Amino acid sequence: GTGHSQADMFMIRTGTLNTIRLPDAVIWPADETEVEALIALSVRESWCLIPFGGGTNVSHSTRCPPKSLEPRPIISVDIKLMDRILWINEEDGVAHVQAGITGKCLASEMELRGYTIGHEPDSIEFSTLGGWIATKASGMKRNKYGNIEDIVKDVRVAGPKGMIWQNKSGKKSVHGRVSTGIDLLSLMLGSEGGFGIITSATIKVWPMPECKEYESLILPCFEDGIRFVRDVAKMNNLKPASIRLLDNEQFRLGKAMTSVPRGLQLIQNAMIAFIGSMQSTISMHSAVCTTISFEGSSSEIKLQKQIIGDIAAKHGGIFSGSRIGKAGYDLTFAIAYLRDFAMTYHFLAESFETFVPWSRLEPLVKATKERIRQEHKSRSLPGLPFVSCRVTQLYDEGACVYFYFCMNFENVSKPSLVFAEIEAAAREEIIANGGSLSHHHGVGKLRAPFMDGVNSKCFKDLLLSFKRSFDEKNTFGVRNGAFA
Repeated sequence: GTGHSQADMFMIRTGTLNTIRLPDAVIWPADETEVEALIALSVRESWCLIPFGGGTNVSHSTRCPPKSLEPRPIISVDIKLMDRILWINEEDGVAHVQAGITGKCLASEMELRGYTIGHEPDSIEFSTLGGWIATKASGMKRNKYGNIEDIVKDVRVAGPKGMIWQNKSGKKSVHGRVSTGIDLLSLMLGSEGGFGIITSATIKVWPMPECKEYESLILPCFEDGIRFVRDVAKMNNLKPASIRLLDNEQFRLGKAMTSVPRGLQLIQNAMIAFIGSMQSTISMHSAVCTTISFEGSSSEIKLQKQIIGDIAAKHGGIFSGSRIGKAGYDLTFAIAYLRDFAMTYHFLAESFETFVPWSRLEPLVKATKERIRQEHKSRSLPGLPFVSCRVTQLYDEGACVYFYFCMNFENVSKPSLVFAEIEAAAREEIIANGGSLSHHHGVGKLRAPFMDGVNSKCFKDLLLSFKRSFDEKNTFGVRNGAFA
């Protein structure tokens, strides 16, 4: 039923889950055969199936449609028992893995065998391989290893009429590329449970890197930071595994807190020390921080650092040390915990992301922050909102931008709904200023109302016709995205 959005967590914390529909049953299949049998029974008995992975979605994609839209019994199919690595082909650098395995488990198992999966989303502790594919996920090390569509090479899906697979390549192998018509993997990427249950996938694996190093930079202002990461994006295959630009608001949040997590504390202390000791124009009221993660051979990292150093000097950046770099990287995994902890003290918070072309990045950030503040003020909410952003995955055409919004909800009526209205207004502003509906969180039900504004009616009709052709009884009636 629930995922991990602020609305989901608010209902759990306030005991109001009875306001939404919950699954009538939860089933944990242990293998592909059991999944097939469950689907066949559901088609015969007219049940609705909703695949469930790690439950980390923030788009309401695993929520049950209300009975007014879906009167049939709803079964949540939790695939976490399907968590085995079926085989590894070391020579070809691929592995066949069941879709229910969590990212943390998969990464640990591969590391024991001397490999890395290259995919490291913020939710890696709980999210699953199948969930990554179904949402078209992206990880922090995208610069080096690619997004999930670059890592997954093949997929097996249990559909309403049986197993769906493509391009049989022989025993424990996979084709690196084929030209055999429409691609099954492309259909499943971002499908959000609407086409079937992903049972397993063949993924690329890499030998563990020789070296892992971290670094950080302080730059005078956000505009300098944008120009810096824009130049880093031009490094092509030499880009560091991960680079993230944190705006000044995130630094000032750490400074304002009397007791902060270790990552924020390190960043805060170092920035204060550096800025205080430098005879420069950098101000604590405008400075931004960039955290960098390197992976590869020692010679490769040495070259990357040299190039990064030249780019940093061009934009007034100063190196601030590896401890801050690592602390900033690790802090990412704690953000969801911090958000849920803040709810105890009457604060609601959420992050939401978008892809932004370089040509629109600065005006979009400015407009979106201002829209959130205006929406907050127009509702006469207590205090001031916290609004910040960070630039994460880099591309030739633009970058992924995360926005963070936090508000005090003490004595606010229906605070979760108020928060959702402001978030929707922010999404509206993002799209109006040239940003995408989503970069990697997906659409689900939360962002589905925006779909008609970003896709043509003909494309929507094409998807609906395609789904009806093989899921005639709408067994997978989760109603996400275009199917909402």
